[in-house]
Amino acid sequence: MIDLFYAPTPNGWKISIFLEEAGLPYAVRPVNIGRGEQFAPDFLAISPNNRIPAIVDNAPAGGGPPVSVFESGAILLYLAEKTGRFLPVDLRGRTATLEWLMWQMGGLG
Repeated sequence: MIDLFYAPTPNGWKISIFLEEAGLPYAVRPVNIGRGEQFAPDFLAISPNNRIPAIVDNAPAGGGPPVSVFESGAILLYLAEKTGRFLPVDLRGRTATLEWLMWQMGGLG
């Protein structure tokens, strides 16, 4: 199960769309950024840059303790690698996908 710390923003939507498309089980943990909940110590332990989205993977590949990931691009890459989906393994396909991933982080908002 993945906990998705979420607010209805473009970056929050990116992660929820990926989770749905990949068929991963997840629970939405709303973060009310209008009330400043992103500055709460518990949330900062997961997302030290005080931004959503962030995830906690309670069943990471290989086992062990939960893994937290922040920043939309890092989350998308983490989930792609976890599921083996949406990230080609061939050089050209992987390169093109990573180019678009980087673009969405800096160019899409």
